[in-house]
Amino acid sequence: MSTSHYLRIVLAALAFFASAGAIAASQDDVERMEQERIQALIDADMPTLNAIYADDFFYNLASGQSLTKNEYLPRYESGDIKINVSESESRDIRVYSNTAVVNGIVHVNATISGDNKDFRLRYLNVWMKRAKGWVLVARQATNIPEK
Repeated sequence: MSTSHYLRIVLAALAFFASAGAIAASQDDVERMEQERIQALIDADMPTLNAIYADDFFYNLASGQSLTKNEYLPRYESGDIKINVSESESRDIRVYSNTAVVNGIVHVNATISGDNKDFRLRYLNVWMKRAKGWVLVARQATNIPEK
C-alpha cells in the first residue's frame, strides 16, 4: 500500500473518532440541559426557563392539548403549576448534528390549579443547538396507565 493510502485511512479513523467524541460531548451537554430544565421547573426559575425553552417551542400534552412557550411557562410563574418532585426512570439521548432527541419515562408529583397529582409519563423532547447553545424546541408527553 502506498503512503497516501495509509494517510487516508488514518485521517478517516481520526475523523470518525473526532465525530464520536463530539456526539458524546453533545449528549453530555443535552443531559446537563435536561437536568437544568427540571430543576428550573421545580424552582419556577423563569429566567432559566426562558433561556432553555426556544421562542418557537410547543408542548403536546398527554391530554391532547398543545401549548406554546407563551402559554406554558406563565403557568409556572403564576404558581398554577408547581412541580414538587420529578424523578427520571430512564432517559435516552440521541444526537444528530445540531438536533438531539431525548426520550424516557419520568415520575412527576405536581400541584396543578391547587390539586396534587402524580403522573408517570413517557416523553419525547427535541433539542436544537442554536447560536447560544442547546434549546428545547418541542415536547410530547403521554400518560402511562397504572398496571
